[in-house]
Amino acid sequence: MRRQTKVLTATTAVALSVALSIASFGVAADERSQSYPFWSYDIGVGSGYSSAEGSFAEGQAALNTHFTSWLNWRNAGFYRSYSDRDNFYGLDTSLLAGGGTRLNDQVGIAFEAGGGYRFTSVREHAPFAEAALRGSVGDVRVRANVKYLFYEAVGDERENEVIFSVSVSGRTAGRF
Repeated sequence: MRRQTKVLTATTAVALSVALSIASFGVAADERSQSYPFWSYDIGVGSGYSSAEGSFAEGQAALNTHFTSWLNWRNAGFYRSYSDRDNFYGLDTSLLAGGGTRLNDQVGIAFEAGGGYRFTSVREHAPFAEAALRGSVGDVRVRANVKYLFYEAVGDERENEVIFSVSVSGRTAGRF
Protein backbone atom coordinates (compact mmCIF):
# COMPACT_ATOMS: atom_id res chain seq x y z
CA MET A 1 0.00 0.00 0.00
CA ARG A 2 2.85 2.42 0.84
CA ARG A 3 4.43 1.94 -2.59
CA GLN A 4 1.11 2.64 -4.30
CA THR A 5 0.71 5.82 -2.24
CA LYS A 6 4.23 7.01 -3.18
CA VAL A 7 3.64 6.32 -6.88
CA LEU A 8 0.24 8.04 -6.77
CA THR A 9 1.71 11.06 -4.97
CA ALA A 10 4.57 11.35 -7.48
CA THR A 11 2.20 10.99 -10.43
CA THR A 12 -0.13 13.61 -8.98
CA ALA A 13 2.85 15.92 -8.39
CA VAL A 14 3.99 15.71 -12.01
CA ALA A 15 0.46 16.23 -13.36
CA LEU A 16 -0.11 19.23 -11.08
CA SER A 17 3.26 20.68 -12.08
CA VAL A 18 2.31 20.58 -15.75
CA ALA A 19 -1.04 22.21 -14.98
CA LEU A 20 0.60 24.93 -12.86
CA SER A 21 3.19 25.62 -15.54
CA ILE A 22 0.55 27.47 -17.54
CA ALA A 23 0.65 30.16 -14.84
CA SER A 24 4.44 30.55 -15.11
CA PHE A 25 4.70 31.38 -18.81
CA GLY A 26 5.60 34.99 -19.43
CA VAL A 27 7.95 37.06 -21.51
CA ALA A 28 10.36 34.82 -23.39
CA ALA A 29 14.02 35.60 -22.73
CA ASP A 30 17.27 34.02 -23.76
CA GLU A 31 19.78 33.70 -20.90
CA ARG A 32 22.68 33.90 -23.33
CA SER A 33 21.78 37.50 -24.17
CA GLN A 34 20.97 38.62 -20.62
CA SER A 35 22.97 41.21 -18.76
CA TYR A 36 23.51 40.29 -15.12
CA PRO A 37 21.92 40.31 -12.67
CA PHE A 38 18.51 39.17 -13.92
CA TRP A 39 15.67 37.16 -12.40
CA SER A 40 13.47 34.27 -13.43
CA TYR A 41 10.66 32.36 -11.79
CA ASP A 42 9.06 28.93 -11.83
CA ILE A 43 6.19 27.05 -10.23
CA GLY A 44 6.36 23.37 -9.32
CA VAL A 45 5.31 20.53 -7.09
CA GLY A 46 7.18 17.79 -5.29
CA SER A 47 6.62 14.80 -3.09
CA GLY A 48 8.49 13.04 -0.34
CA TYR A 49 8.21 10.44 2.36
CA SER A 50 9.21 10.44 6.01
CA SER A 51 9.03 7.25 8.04
CA ALA A 52 7.88 9.30 11.02
CA GLU A 53 5.25 11.40 9.24
CA GLY A 54 4.30 9.54 6.05
CA SER A 55 4.07 10.89 2.53
CA PHE A 56 3.52 14.52 1.68
CA ALA A 57 3.22 16.85 -1.29
CA GLU A 58 4.73 20.31 -1.65
CA GLY A 59 3.83 23.15 -3.97
CA GLN A 60 6.36 25.90 -4.59
CA ALA A 61 6.80 29.23 -6.36
CA ALA A 62 10.39 30.38 -6.79
CA LEU A 63 12.15 33.60 -7.69
CA ASN A 64 15.70 33.09 -8.95
CA THR A 65 18.29 35.87 -9.00
CA HIS A 66 21.03 35.09 -11.54
CA PHE A 67 24.22 36.97 -10.57
CA THR A 68 26.36 35.37 -13.28
CA SER A 69 25.92 32.56 -15.80
CA TRP A 70 26.93 30.06 -13.08
CA LEU A 71 25.63 31.59 -9.77
CA ASN A 72 21.93 31.70 -8.78
CA TRP A 73 20.22 32.75 -5.52
CA ARG A 74 16.93 30.83 -5.34
CA ASN A 75 14.09 31.81 -2.99
CA ALA A 76 11.10 29.47 -3.07
CA GLY A 77 7.96 29.89 -1.04
CA PHE A 78 6.32 26.51 -0.42
CA TYR A 79 3.25 24.86 1.07
CA ARG A 80 3.46 21.29 2.42
CA SER A 81 0.36 19.13 2.64
CA TYR A 82 -0.01 15.94 4.70
CA SER A 83 -2.96 13.59 4.88
CA ASP A 84 -2.70 13.00 8.64
CA ARG A 85 -0.68 15.92 10.05
CA ASP A 86 -1.02 19.71 10.14
CA ASN A 87 0.05 21.36 6.90
CA PHE A 88 2.64 24.16 6.94
CA TYR A 89 4.35 26.70 4.71
CA GLY A 90 7.69 28.44 4.54
CA LEU A 91 10.63 29.72 2.54
CA ASP A 92 13.63 27.87 1.11
CA THR A 93 16.55 30.14 0.32
CA SER A 94 19.68 28.74 -1.34
CA LEU A 95 22.80 29.66 -3.28
CA LEU A 96 23.33 27.42 -6.30
CA ALA A 97 26.29 27.08 -8.65
CA GLY A 98 26.29 25.24 -11.94
CA GLY A 99 26.60 25.34 -15.64
CA GLY A 100 25.02 24.21 -18.83
CA THR A 101 25.19 24.11 -22.56
CA ARG A 102 22.98 24.76 -25.54
CA LEU A 103 22.77 21.79 -27.86
CA ASN A 104 21.29 24.01 -30.59
CA ASP A 105 19.08 27.12 -30.80
CA GLN A 106 16.11 25.28 -29.29
CA VAL A 107 17.56 22.71 -26.84
CA GLY A 108 19.66 23.19 -23.71
CA ILE A 109 20.65 21.32 -20.56
CA ALA A 110 21.98 22.61 -17.24
CA PHE A 111 22.96 21.34 -13.79
CA GLU A 112 23.14 23.24 -10.50
CA ALA A 113 23.85 22.32 -6.90
CA GLY A 114 24.28 24.11 -3.61
CA GLY A 115 22.98 24.59 -0.12
CA GLY A 116 20.56 26.72 1.78
CA TYR A 117 18.22 27.02 4.72
CA ARG A 118 14.52 26.22 5.17
CA PHE A 119 12.33 28.48 7.35
CA THR A 120 8.89 27.11 8.26
CA SER A 121 5.68 28.32 9.89
CA VAL A 122 5.94 25.48 12.44
CA ARG A 123 9.50 26.40 13.51
CA GLU A 124 11.08 23.28 12.05
CA HIS A 125 13.92 25.17 10.37
CA ALA A 126 16.84 23.25 8.86
CA PRO A 127 19.79 23.53 6.50
CA PHE A 128 19.58 21.62 3.23
CA ALA A 129 21.57 20.57 0.19
CA GLU A 130 20.00 20.36 -3.26
CA ALA A 131 20.86 19.49 -6.83
CA ALA A 132 18.87 20.06 -10.00
CA LEU A 133 18.97 19.09 -13.63
CA ARG A 134 17.21 21.44 -16.01
CA GLY A 135 16.36 20.90 -19.65
CA SER A 136 14.84 23.33 -22.10
CA VAL A 137 13.19 22.90 -25.47
CA GLY A 138 12.12 26.14 -27.09
CA ASP A 139 10.43 28.26 -24.44
CA VAL A 140 9.62 25.34 -22.10
CA ARG A 141 11.85 24.38 -19.17
CA VAL A 142 11.62 21.29 -16.98
CA ARG A 143 13.58 21.18 -13.70
CA ALA A 144 14.06 17.94 -11.73
CA ASN A 145 15.28 18.62 -8.20
CA VAL A 146 16.35 16.58 -5.17
CA LYS A 147 16.63 18.26 -1.76
CA TYR A 148 18.01 16.73 1.46
CA LEU A 149 16.92 18.41 4.71
CA PHE A 150 19.33 18.09 7.66
CA TYR A 151 16.90 18.31 10.61
CA GLU A 152 19.21 16.29 12.83
CA ALA A 153 22.03 18.82 12.32
CA VAL A 154 20.08 21.47 14.25
CA GLY A 155 19.00 19.10 17.03
CA ASP A 156 15.44 18.80 15.80
CA GLU A 157 13.60 15.62 16.82
CA ARG A 158 12.51 15.10 13.21
CA GLU A 159 14.50 12.76 11.06
CA ASN A 160 16.29 14.01 7.95
CA GLU A 161 14.17 14.10 4.77
CA VAL A 162 14.56 13.80 1.03
CA ILE A 163 12.24 15.69 -1.34
CA PHE A 164 11.96 15.02 -5.07
CA SER A 165 10.29 17.69 -7.18
CA VAL A 166 9.57 18.66 -10.77
CA SER A 167 9.05 22.24 -11.95
CA VAL A 168 7.86 23.32 -15.35
CA SER A 169 8.10 26.89 -16.58
CA GLY A 170 8.46 29.13 -19.57
CA ARG A 171 11.78 30.75 -20.26
CA THR A 172 10.81 33.71 -18.14
CA ALA A 173 13.16 36.45 -17.09
CA GLY A 174 13.28 40.11 -16.23
CA ARG A 175 16.02 42.63 -15.54
CA PHE A 176 16.46 44.76 -12.49
